[in-house]
Amino acid sequence: MKIAAVVLFFLGVFFVGKSYVQLPNLTETIKASLGTHLLYSTDQTELLKRFNSQPLQRLKWTDLLPKLEKSILKRYQQPASQGSETIGQVSAQVLRSIEASTDEKYHDAMFSTNTIASFEQQSVSIDGFYVPIEFHEDKTPSLIFIVPYYGACIHFPPPPPNQIIFARLTPGFTSSSLEQAYSFSGILQQGLFEDIVGTSAYKMDITKIETYQGQPDDFRSH
Repeated sequence: MKIAAVVLFFLGVFFVGKSYVQLPNLTETIKASLGTHLLYSTDQTELLKRFNSQPLQRLKWTDLLPKLEKSILKRYQQPASQGSETIGQVSAQVLRSIEASTDEKYHDAMFSTNTIASFEQQSVSIDGFYVPIEFHEDKTPSLIFIVPYYGACIHFPPPPPNQIIFARLTPGFTSSSLEQAYSFSGILQQGLFEDIVGTSAYKMDITKIETYQGQPDDFRSH
């Protein structure tokens, strides 16, 4: 039963990833035509001062993974293709899923809280989706998880804790679309936050949230 559950999880993550494959040129065209829209900004002067006092680092989700864990996860990831999967490719993916289900190192990587110390208290921006945890009285999110792919923690199991970022928001973030990708900017920190929805190994003091056109990079694509 355990092996079957892991296989189903792996295939679910794999095929969800496939559904978001986009041609690079198309993504850039959409970005250029639609641009970004500011949806949330902090009114905390001290936070803005700290954020603007250092260079902004634009991160990919794989940047948050320690080198060893990145290589372990990569071993079981199938590079995204732009066409339909052949029977041979699907069979290979099933065999890879079965192998992953018995690999203790892979299991440990999927639940790892190890982080990258050099990002502590740095000004960063990362593209992803959000999962609401709690709400203000005005129904806007007060606590959220920032995740690399749509459906994480809701329709599908959560990614590793070091691929989830916890954040608190003041009232005012009114976008309710969980399918929309966003760019989150702020000060990144190490720190665990546990909830029934999932566990995060990073926290962010958010300075702004903007719309993002395209598919954010995530560990499943490598």
